Amino acid sequence: MTPVLSSKIEAVEGNITPLRSTLRNHPLYSQLNSLNDVRTFMEAHVFAVWDFMSLLKALQQQLTTVSVPWMPKPNANLARFINEIVHGEESDVNELGEAKSHFEMYLEAMEQVGANTLPIRSFCEAIQSGHSVKDALNMLNIANGTREFVKYTFSVIETKKPHLIAAAFTFGREDLIPDMFIEILKSADPANKKYTKLSYYLERHIELDGDEHGPLSLEMVAELCGNDHQKWDEVKQCSMNALKARVALWDTIANSI
Repeated sequence: MTPVLSSKIEAVEGNITPLRSTLRNHPLYSQLNSLNDVRTFMEAHVFAVWDFMSLLKALQQQLTTVSVPWMPKPNANLARFINEIVHGEESDVNELGEAKSHFEMYLEAMEQVGANTLPIRSFCEAIQSGHSVKDALNMLNIANGTREFVKYTFSVIETKKPHLIAAAFTFGREDLIPDMFIEILKSADPANKKYTKLSYYLERHIELDGDEHGPLSLEMVAELCGNDHQKWDEVKQCSMNALKARVALWDTIANSI
């Protein structure tokens, strides 16, 4: 990344620092004190795990060729970036060495800790049956904040603008799964035998985001925006809106606990 583009990334990060701070200091974290609280969190958060995959696949559609006959895309660097992230998110390996997407790993972790997976599974079944995302969401008995979060994500996807989708993907997904998750698991399962799937998911999530996917995502945004000032302005706004949606989701979960 050139110094100019690096400074552009720093400007975006500076712009969204207050919202990131709001997330990092959200009251939700102090409310997560038991396994039951973790279950409640996961039952809503799983929709964010799912629509993250949809952001990712929207980027793959935009930045690589996924149709036949194949033709090369103009920017092989972007294709490589997104394919590397897809490889890690869609076909990682679980704690047993089995190929799984992170969404599937999260579902298995939910089941192992006793969280209710019926809403998210019903949602996926409705989409597979031909319902739109909006209609499938409206069929569910879930908190409105969860529903609105997914709707916002898809409003970004529907723009079909790669730099906006990349902004939501890179800057708007401040999951910040709290360290107390791991502490709660250690307290409830000191030998790490009962809740192995969630422990593994958290460790893998932190490892990939910090060491691989985070830096790749920043390079992707820089490549997509280049020296286009309007695109950088739109990235700043989209990133802020995505983080506001995340704060609203955290508010919803906090109210449920």
